[in-house]
Amino acid sequence: MPRIEKPKKNKTPQKLTNLPTPTKSNSKKIKASPTEYYNCLLSYAQQGFYDANEGKKQKIHACCKKCKLQASDLNYQRDSEVAKLITSYKQVGDSLKKLLRPINE
Repeated sequence: MPRIEKPKKNKTPQKLTNLPTPTKSNSKKIKASPTEYYNCLLSYAQQGFYDANEGKKQKIHACCKKCKLQASDLNYQRDSEVAKLITSYKQVGDSLKKLLRPINE
């Protein structure tokens, strides 16, 4: 039987000339921070993984995927709602302060 020799591998690295150039769409992807991702998942867990936009309960995997893509947007909405809640509580406290005066003895 004839002996077939395999070609030896060249140990010198070859220059790669046809590298793709990075596009703008790849460089502008915004990644959510781990804190934003955690807060997003926390809010879904508190709601029982129910998505109000779709009107049904979702699987955990689907919620994780949504949070990975939209965590920064969802957290911005959450922060604005929290700010509205804080201002409304302050307004209630101010109005109660005016209505309930301490009894002077």
